[in-house]
Amino acid sequence: MTRQNISLSLSLAQGNLILEALAERPFKQVFELIGELNQQAQMNFSVSALEHDLGQFVLHPNQLRLILEVLGEMPFNRVHRLLHSMHQQMQEAKAGE
Repeated sequence: MTRQNISLSLSLAQGNLILEALAERPFKQVFELIGELNQQAQMNFSVSALEHDLGQFVLHPNQLRLILEVLGEMPFNRVHRLLHSMHQQMQEAKAGE
């Protein structure tokens, strides 16, 4: 059984927070995901994008798992809104299946 990719709307600020969290891990563990996120961000955002602008990101379940893991290592007050938004989007997607 193959798991489907997960699509999430993330703001530029949220994406930057994820990149900041990933940067705390060893490079060989995160470089592919960082590259993938950067590639998707370039497709989603113009150079004049604002921090609250939203873009659609498609993640493999293993990528999402790593993102949630690294966010869990950051102070709660920095990540709680992002985690709540991601949880809500995944619940809505699950309900729509």
